[in-house]
Amino acid sequence: MGVLEARDLTGGDSDAAATAQPACVRLAPDPRDVADLLRDESRLSAEGVASVAEPSTVDELRAVLRWHATQGHAVTVSGARTGVAGGAVPEETSHLVSLWRLRGVTVVDLESSPATVRALAGTTLRELQADLATRAKGWALPLDPTEAGASVGGMVATNAAGSRAFRFGATRDWVVGLTVELASGRTLAVTRGADRSEGDAVTLHDGDDTRTAHLPAIPKPRTKNSIGYGFTPGGDVLDLFVGSEGTLGVVSEVTFRLMPVTESRLAFLQCLETPSQAFALVDALRRDRALSTTAIEFLDARSHELARETGKAEVARVLANVPAGSCSVFAEFGYDDEAGLEASVERVLAHVAAVGGDESAGLAGVDEQVLKDIRAFRHAVPERINATIAARRQHHPALHKIATDMAVEDHDLQWVYDLYTTRLSQAGLDHAVFGHAGNNHFHVNILPRDEQELVLAKAIYKEFAEALVARGGCVSAEHGIGRIKKAFLPVQYDAATLDAMRAAKRWLDPEWRLNPGVLIDP
Repeated sequence: MGVLEARDLTGGDSDAAATAQPACVRLAPDPRDVADLLRDESRLSAEGVASVAEPSTVDELRAVLRWHATQGHAVTVSGARTGVAGGAVPEETSHLVSLWRLRGVTVVDLESSPATVRALAGTTLRELQADLATRAKGWALPLDPTEAGASVGGMVATNAAGSRAFRFGATRDWVVGLTVELASGRTLAVTRGADRSEGDAVTLHDGDDTRTAHLPAIPKPRTKNSIGYGFTPGGDVLDLFVGSEGTLGVVSEVTFRLMPVTESRLAFLQCLETPSQAFALVDALRRDRALSTTAIEFLDARSHELARETGKAEVARVLANVPAGSCSVFAEFGYDDEAGLEASVERVLAHVAAVGGDESAGLAGVDEQVLKDIRAFRHAVPERINATIAARRQHHPALHKIATDMAVEDHDLQWVYDLYTTRLSQAGLDHAVFGHAGNNHFHVNILPRDEQELVLAKAIYKEFAEALVARGGCVSAEHGIGRIKKAFLPVQYDAATLDAMRAAKRWLDPEWRLNPGVLIDP
């Protein structure tokens, strides 16, 4: 307990083997040939990179990292590049290691307690779920981040969550084991419940180097959050890595616990005249313990407009009976049998009536098509936002959207919505508010029309961050800090907590070589 042993699994016993450039490393690649690897969904991109490696096996990954260690290279790690905080975008002087080829489910163990699945870091959630559907019928990993194409390593890196976090929590709650490749090129295996700190002390044997750090608690707000390292004296060392955004080590394998699938799903979408009605419905649904509520989402009237603009048939079906100017609440419920379904529908409709809603402006169903339609409607909103910004960039190339990712406590849901909409309306900024209302976590997307509005939007975002943190909220609920939100980390944490994070970084990566410029600076 409290002592971790990093092993050399590269198979390269000689100095010559360690210092030989691996075959999968491309030095000074033409940026045009690797353009996709130089950007992520944040729309940030790099002009170039010192080298690119795309290992397809763990052995290749270890050889690459060991070589970078002998050369003293700074290394940027990326996966599926679905992140929106710029964490996968390399600095031009760094060496990029992309894990997108490192894919596959390696172990499904339904006999262990709990049942588990192990997958390589580049495996997408979609691929993992498809494999479970074949090899582990009746078992599931209930995580549901917005992008099913996210890699499991990336989910660990950001402690990804999504709509179903309302009931099932975030990635941290389901990870029971990690294989981590350290900056030294050695490998560390950590298991929940087995590898714990000795009080505030954590000791690492890393080859000939033994390092001990004394880390105070790194607290988290009571809200849904994805804001850097987590540490509790006497707790699991594994939790340091979940949410570390590749700055402490490169996750090569992830072991998740599974849960048995015993329920069917009811999808429900209700349109309402006012946001206050919507939030009253949100509050009623999450207080009703007789309902097995999995997710509660909100979309404002502007989100409806944007979805309609896509012209998608699924959107037309969902909004067929919806008056203009309406907002909506989407919820998902579990039920066991026909009687449970009937009882759930009855309770939900009673809540709709109690807040003054019209059930004829709702949509409910248990078949997969209804759920697909509602999800397509939800995804049409950010799709249209990106298209709108792309069109505006034709005249103003520097434009990009400003998308918030902050959360508050339950009692502040109406307060934070009013804060957002009042301030942005006063400023005359085009915006849409949607997201995970069950966790009080809105994604406010600001769509500037020109460079002046972009500057104003950024300033207002900072105002929002300061106001939310002052009331116990957090600056990043599920997407991490990356490069884009580093200025908000000192808003969230005091100097002592930031120093504790730096101590954890120096303990595992003394030369500060992994993911430079991401999450926290020296």
